[in-house]
Amino acid sequence: MYINSIKSTIPVYNNRSENFQKSKVTPSVTFLSRKAFMRLIPSSAPTSLEKNIAQKLQLYPSETIVKKFANGETYVNILEDMRNKDVFIMQTSGPNINDNLMEIYLKADASRRMGSNRVVAIMPNFPYARQERRVEPGEPISARVNMALLHASGVDEVITTDIHAPAMQGFAREMKMTELSSLRAVADYFKTKLSNPKNTVIVSPDLGGVKRADKLAKALGCEKAIIYKSRTGHNQAVAETLLGDVNGKNCIIYDDIIDTAGTVTQAAEMLKRNGADKIYICASHGLFNGPALDRLEKAPIEEVVVTNSEKMPITGNYNKIKQVDISDDIAGAMLNISG
Repeated sequence: MYINSIKSTIPVYNNRSENFQKSKVTPSVTFLSRKAFMRLIPSSAPTSLEKNIAQKLQLYPSETIVKKFANGETYVNILEDMRNKDVFIMQTSGPNINDNLMEIYLKADASRRMGSNRVVAIMPNFPYARQERRVEPGEPISARVNMALLHASGVDEVITTDIHAPAMQGFAREMKMTELSSLRAVADYFKTKLSNPKNTVIVSPDLGGVKRADKLAKALGCEKAIIYKSRTGHNQAVAETLLGDVNGKNCIIYDDIIDTAGTVTQAAEMLKRNGADKIYICASHGLFNGPALDRLEKAPIEEVVVTNSEKMPITGNYNKIKQVDISDDIAGAMLNISG
């Protein structure tokens, strides 16, 4: 018997909620017919992205209970009918990634057992995506394991954004995977920020991000540069060589994930040593773990631009982190799936 359990009811954003406002957009008949068969299962810690998706779709999150038992096990109870509905489960953002995944697994299983039509996991920053291959002989392929557990728990499709290794979609043999790009949102932000594209260089902080940097450079009409780095261990990297001219130019370092910020801050320091003017850091997902904020505060940068795929960190007096919204793309993907 479990004792001393801690109960946490997920807030429901309805007409009476101060945190939810109805969209001013008048929905079409087609939209209303789709909406009737859609249900949104909220995360246990709603983010701005989640609230924006609900507002754009005028889709009120279904009341759900999530709690922890004394021994750490997760309990889930969905309090609304899911029969014959397209169920969209929001990923909980935060550092307790394994607990957050278990929450999705249990919500998916509960939805399936309630007779849902399909179950879609909305996971903007896909967990374990950086463990998509074996580097040492005794390692697992953790990304594949996560895919298998999602499918086993009842997930039919995953909506994600800017996967670290796009080839890992091959692991989703029994599920569909919709990968969205934050490129449009990022490019729109910098179009209003930088007035002279010819004096701007998009910098890839490693060889693996060259294609990503190339797409942003084309979208903004800029040149690009590449930094060669080597890894000395997990979350440890050293910037070694710069390929490209940045002297007197504004630079945008474009990466997919900012975790401990070692890669991007070393890149910024190398660019400054090579004569760069203003330096911006941009990434799809801002995790900001460990020494990240301290490193960014000391780095020679103007701003850090990330999407709202993750919750905005508590930054204290550091106000250089800006978030761009990607809810339009995710809401559109949800409508396409239910269409």
